[in-house]
Amino acid sequence: MRSSLIIPSSPLFLAIKTPFLNHRFRYNSSYPSLFTYLRPRNPNFFASSLQNLEVSWVFNDPNHKDDFNGWAVAENIPIQTKKKKGTFVLVGVGASILALLLVFWQFSLSRKGFRFRSKALHDVIVSSETDQTIDSDVTVDASSVDVAPQASSESVSDMVDEAVPSATSHDKREEEYVGRITVPVAVDSIQQEGLSMLKKLKIVEDFAKADELCTRREYARWLARANLLLERKHKHKIVPSMALSGSTILAFDDVSVEDPDFLCIQSLAEAGVVSSKLSLDDSSWHKGAKFSPERFISRQDLISWKAKLEYEVMPGLSEGISRNNLGFMDVREINSDAIVVLFKDLLAGDKSIIRTVFGQGKRFQPNKPCTTAQAAVALTSGRMEGAIHSELSRLEAECSLRQMEMAEIKSELQERGDIQKYWEIKFEEEKCRGVEVERSCVVAMQNLDQEKSVQEDILAEYMKEKAAMDCQKLLLSSLKEEIDDMYQRLETERLAYIDDHLSVQNMRGDLQAKYDEILDKKSILEAEIEAVRILRSWIEDEARKSQARAKVFEEAAKRWRWSQQP
Repeated sequence: MRSSLIIPSSPLFLAIKTPFLNHRFRYNSSYPSLFTYLRPRNPNFFASSLQNLEVSWVFNDPNHKDDFNGWAVAENIPIQTKKKKGTFVLVGVGASILALLLVFWQFSLSRKGFRFRSKALHDVIVSSETDQTIDSDVTVDASSVDVAPQASSESVSDMVDEAVPSATSHDKREEEYVGRITVPVAVDSIQQEGLSMLKKLKIVEDFAKADELCTRREYARWLARANLLLERKHKHKIVPSMALSGSTILAFDDVSVEDPDFLCIQSLAEAGVVSSKLSLDDSSWHKGAKFSPERFISRQDLISWKAKLEYEVMPGLSEGISRNNLGFMDVREINSDAIVVLFKDLLAGDKSIIRTVFGQGKRFQPNKPCTTAQAAVALTSGRMEGAIHSELSRLEAECSLRQMEMAEIKSELQERGDIQKYWEIKFEEEKCRGVEVERSCVVAMQNLDQEKSVQEDILAEYMKEKAAMDCQKLLLSSLKEEIDDMYQRLETERLAYIDDHLSVQNMRGDLQAKYDEILDKKSILEAEIEAVRILRSWIEDEARKSQARAKVFEEAAKRWRWSQQP
């Protein structure tokens, strides 16, 4: 989870914004191997970042998809204010922060009681490939301080992502994150011995490291292998081929048939060791169930899975009785389906798996991840311890018997002289083979000489061809230069032709305009000629009419004169 809702009254929260001058107030983490050390990349912003840093731990949701079971370092978002204060205020704040850091440093070195508490890993550690920004809004009550004794045999290598926010000018906020810090814890001899025994029996892979966190997939695979190889009682033995015969329902939605560990996980679900869809009621079956194989195995699952295979069901043992008599301070955080088997395991006393793996402690921390070494101790404890030793004894006996047989065969062969004869025959064969190799070498050298002469002739011909090609190349280069010159001349002529063409086009346009003007004038002239012709014909008609009238007038005048004569 990237952010957590913090209830101030809960005893599971650790406040950091408390006075450090009170030497009676000691911060002790209930998780001895999960310590957070701040190593800021930018020391200039460490003082302001330390005041805003808060860490917390919340109850983990078992159905959550994250892989680190609720551990995280959370920090409040710093509120930026405009830089309007004077130099005196800045110097005073700086001196106060420096004094606070000195007190914090002296307190942590002298008392060794200050510890940052972090969230469960599956709620905070983000994949390094994505590098997403983490903003956690967390509030912590200073009155709720949790101090618990450290367990004697706990050894966990936890990884915590720490982020230190830094403020910049112009009201801009940037965050600088401290890199992921791994705090390795030395693995004890019991854990190393258990892991080595499982590796000898080929239950655990050879590349598995003791200080790494164990995933649910790995633990389910190792548990199924150990049960199949070492279990001698048939009522406690799980055979995957028999458990999966006739099965038609996948136990988990995120573990398909193509998964390499499908047989182991499905067989554990079929046997009821792991809660799955097969163990749910009909009302909640349709919601599905997820195994989350890549998540880290928690303490609760580590012990409960092993205990379900280790012990028989005790009649009359109820959940209420088990919860009341379990004896852990955080018994309320344990799931109801695991409480009975955990109590049954604690009844075993010194042979209890919980005591063997985690030692004596008042807090069980059911959601805390486990390492491969702790998983190995859990797998080799209980009834499996005798079976493992007997299996290792059998393998050692077989190995010693095989070595004795080899020694007897060797001595017998030496007594009969077969080894000497065998090596003499081999020597003669190798000698003959050496002669044949020398002959082959001589023949190969002759062939190489012939091939060398042939290659030299080919090289001479190649050099001649290369010289001819160089001459052709020079000729082609000269031709290319001539062609380039011709291209330049053609380009110049083309430009001149374009200019001439443009001038001709302009002249043609002018002539066309003049021609159109002449045609207009010609049409006007023809119209005028036609008008003159019409006028002429009209005048001629009028003249003829005038002549006719003149003749009439003359005749009339003649008649009038004749009539006037006596």
